[in-house]
Amino acid sequence: MKRSAEELLEEISDFLVIYLKSGQVGINSFLKKTDLPISQMDQLLKVHFLLKDEVKQFVRELPKLIKRFKTSTTLKQETYHGLVKGQINWNRTINDRFRINAKDKTIFSANERNREYAIKENLVLLEVVQTLYTILFREVDSNYLEKYAWFKEWGVLKSIVSNTLYKNIYLSRVRMVKGRVTDRMILDTLKHRNPLYRSAASILQQYRKLLYGEIDEQEVQTLLRETFVYPKEVDVLFELYWVVKLIEENTENADLQLMDGRNNLVAQWSDDYCLYKVYHDSTGSNQIKFHISTDELKEHEHPFISRRLSSIEEADTTAKKLFNQSFDTKTYWSGRPDILVEMYDKKTNELLKVVIGEVKHTNRIEYAITGLRELVDYMKLVQDKNGLFLEDKMELQGILFTGRVDEEENRVNNLSIGEGRDGISWCVD
Repeated sequence: MKRSAEELLEEISDFLVIYLKSGQVGINSFLKKTDLPISQMDQLLKVHFLLKDEVKQFVRELPKLIKRFKTSTTLKQETYHGLVKGQINWNRTINDRFRINAKDKTIFSANERNREYAIKENLVLLEVVQTLYTILFREVDSNYLEKYAWFKEWGVLKSIVSNTLYKNIYLSRVRMVKGRVTDRMILDTLKHRNPLYRSAASILQQYRKLLYGEIDEQEVQTLLRETFVYPKEVDVLFELYWVVKLIEENTENADLQLMDGRNNLVAQWSDDYCLYKVYHDSTGSNQIKFHISTDELKEHEHPFISRRLSSIEEADTTAKKLFNQSFDTKTYWSGRPDILVEMYDKKTNELLKVVIGEVKHTNRIEYAITGLRELVDYMKLVQDKNGLFLEDKMELQGILFTGRVDEEENRVNNLSIGEGRDGISWCVD
């Protein structure tokens, strides 16, 4: 029976809360496989922030709350010649005339009141509204996300954010002043009696904590649930589950690093002798390749191969005539494993071993066998950068990851990837 998304989330959230807090594990490659227009971890965190009930409630009430916008008044004393602004201060006027020119009766000292807009609480409010606007209109594809029921309300709420930022005359005056919002200012504003500012400070504090990695297990579960639990994405969560299990099994003192996602490198660590690199949905580094060209096959004489290559060329020629389109005729076979581990000698940087994992979120034997065939293809056909088959020169370990199927007594639930382990094993959740 397949494990539910909730069970998978519970299994891996303990692990992820540690590494998401420290920014030490990247799951960008998993995000790219979901149906969401999100490719980076920081984008996921920001969408998670938008989905918080407190954030949505704040924006819903913003048109009403903004009417309680607060300013402060400062009293400024100025000396004028002729024209007077404000209330005349006669005592100071007499003193100024004696000091400047006792005969000049056009000298006046007046108390002028000025309204201050860029006060502490308004700077906090402005940063919250600007943050929401930036996320919604610049950093995530909110138009696409609105097709999901869980994000649909933001189709209405984002116009409130935009109008508040650009059409509210008071907030526009705050925008004219460049002021930095410190954590101390947020803490002070949290105590404000005005709910407009109190809520703004609370939301901004939560946002900063999220970006600083101050996140607990429950928040990680919510974060992953929002991203992976939708029907198309449970398979992606299952892949993440096995990557986590693989890392947990093979590292005691994990020194994982956040990667840039260009080659879907999820994590790496080292022990006394070896460096390990874990990839997801990737062909790995430039030391290996999962690709066989048609030119390589032309070197071998066999009726089947000749006819197969002829078939590719004829199909390409026909496609050009019928559809004015071509396709790749240079690739005979290519692959992209779900999980890939490369193991290197720390001193020489020589590639010592490759572990290939194929993940099938299924409890059906037929589908598991499909995964097994793909896995064996990867192991037989993967080459080094010089075009030599790896199977002939180093250890290769293959692991098939599935749900529980009928004949599971033959499985080997050992995720160790050290030297001396090769061949194919089967792991079920």
